[in-house]
Amino acid sequence: MWYIISILSGFFFATADALSKKEARRTPAIVLAWVREFYALPFLLPLLLFIEIPELKSGFWGAMALCVAIDLVTTFLYMRAIQIAPLSLTVPYLGLSPIFLLIIPAIVLGEHLSPVGIFGVILVSIGTYTLQLDRAKYGLFEPWLAIFKNRGSLYMSIVAVLYAVTATYGKVAIIKSSPLFMTIVYFSLLAAGFTIILLISQRGKLQSLFQFPLQKLSIGFAMALMAITHFTAIGMIQVAYMISIKRLSLLFAIIYGALLFKETKIKERLLGGIIIIAGAACIAFA
Repeated sequence: MWYIISILSGFFFATADALSKKEARRTPAIVLAWVREFYALPFLLPLLLFIEIPELKSGFWGAMALCVAIDLVTTFLYMRAIQIAPLSLTVPYLGLSPIFLLIIPAIVLGEHLSPVGIFGVILVSIGTYTLQLDRAKYGLFEPWLAIFKNRGSLYMSIVAVLYAVTATYGKVAIIKSSPLFMTIVYFSLLAAGFTIILLISQRGKLQSLFQFPLQKLSIGFAMALMAITHFTAIGMIQVAYMISIKRLSLLFAIIYGALLFKETKIKERLLGGIIIIAGAACIAFA
């Protein structure tokens, strides 16, 4: 069940990315970061009427504070990356996060992976090398070096590292509360944080926050579904496994890039996606 929920989370994430990239043509990255959190609240807050409010154990607010602080940075970098670079070139670099999830959850949560699971996680990351395979003609390590030459890829690589931290401490917050409650509180705090940032940085330009509400609500709806499925799945299985399966979102992103934005070099990026799917299969059947 966790496997299916994780795939759904990846699909909703890629959908939110595609909708965000369309919105990015007329919206600054910092505003777009706020949109993804704030416009998810109309779909998340009503759930408080239907769920049991859990007892919050010691460590919940500390884990939440760390996740929110990091995600205020990662969400902005994420939006900036998909704004300035192709969707099929930026989002796939999130496939790097499983490498760091080999280490961080083992230290923080005591989670350990099976040999087949570790192979799957590594295979997912190898797939990211293939995404810029055309660069290999300039040198064996050029596909990796290309990350530093493309700002969108670089920003997303930084996001991948930071996501490994927030995924781990997000599970800590879930253990100390419940998946749905944690999701609602998390997005509420992120929306509040970005609201404060916008009040400071976008003085006199706040009218744009509520223009084209249907488009913004569609992004929020996709983000709400992503968050619910993400934190539900991550409470059911080891963090590295869940995130690796969720990274199938990059395959959906490549398809969106080809269909909606007519992006090029899709063959190389699809090959990388297939390798990543193979890694995901190893993880699922470990």
